[in-house]
Amino acid sequence: MSRYVISGYYGFDNAGDEAILQAIIDSLHQEDKEAEITVFSAQPRLTADQHQVRAVHRTNLGAIVAALRRADLFISGGGGLLQDATSSRSLLYYLGLLTLARWLGCKTMVYANSIGPISRPRNKRLAQRVLENVDCITVRDGLSLQLLDDLEVQRPPRLLTADPVLLLEPEPVTPQEKVIVVAVREWPSQHDYLRQVVLACQRLVQDGFQIVLIPFHYKRDLVVSQRLAEAIGPGASCSAQPQNSRELLRDLAQAQVVVAMRLHALIMGAICQRPLVGISYDPKVDGFLQTVGQPLAGSTADLKAERLYQLVRDAYERREEITQSLATSLQELRALAKENAAIAYALAAGKIR
Repeated sequence: MSRYVISGYYGFDNAGDEAILQAIIDSLHQEDKEAEITVFSAQPRLTADQHQVRAVHRTNLGAIVAALRRADLFISGGGGLLQDATSSRSLLYYLGLLTLARWLGCKTMVYANSIGPISRPRNKRLAQRVLENVDCITVRDGLSLQLLDDLEVQRPPRLLTADPVLLLEPEPVTPQEKVIVVAVREWPSQHDYLRQVVLACQRLVQDGFQIVLIPFHYKRDLVVSQRLAEAIGPGASCSAQPQNSRELLRDLAQAQVVVAMRLHALIMGAICQRPLVGISYDPKVDGFLQTVGQPLAGSTADLKAERLYQLVRDAYERREEITQSLATSLQELRALAKENAAIAYALAAGKIR
């Protein structure tokens, strides 16, 4: 039996990150039937109940040290953890845990991360020093590999894999005619990109489409999603209840096209083999869309309603062709996603030194 500790953005009611955690746990158990897993969470009781794992509070230093002393492998697990776009504090927290785990004699793995953006020179130097000393790094997009090169991180093995959420299995659902799912978030911008989303959706409603807004990070996205549904008017609705990953997959599978800013709305849409149209606020969105060959309508700095409208119409008209293309991409990506847990198990079991 191996003992794993997983850290990430867990316990914050973000459906995408909770899906990452569930996929990592499932994958580890497939590789290591007797795996003992502890998660650092903002809501440890909730995380323990939802995911059937041990959990300690992500800021309880005593509990963190105790968990790491017992662990065979520390996993900095999934998502865009190593970046300073939101704040330097977040980057320092995750780099600090990697450093602490090393000090306590625990092997360390950066597991299917998106790396960056890291803008501040001091943060770049610190990230380079810490990442040089982990045991293995896997990333979920080519842009992250390039950033590791830019940071001159050379020593540990670095592998391009794929997001663990790609391993979740959706239930078979028949899409509803002319339903479009939209997942947005607020992001600082001088450009009123949300107004552009409203204008494009109003035209789609005039064409007979139904717009369903889904708040992926429930506490943060609900108000803006409700506001957009109201601005779009009749023909638009907003899902008003928090949902787990299975429920989100079901709702996304009912769509003909998925329009999203949230990365895991795009990933889950891809799992359901639905055409995607992305709106970028972070390079991780661009990276995933490039990987699956799906279009980017624009970013929070330059989105135009006309382009978004035309891309959605094109995706709808070509949905059968796009579904086949996504099915092919998914086969390759799922194989890559499985490599993350295989590497983690080998590290924990001492098969990689």
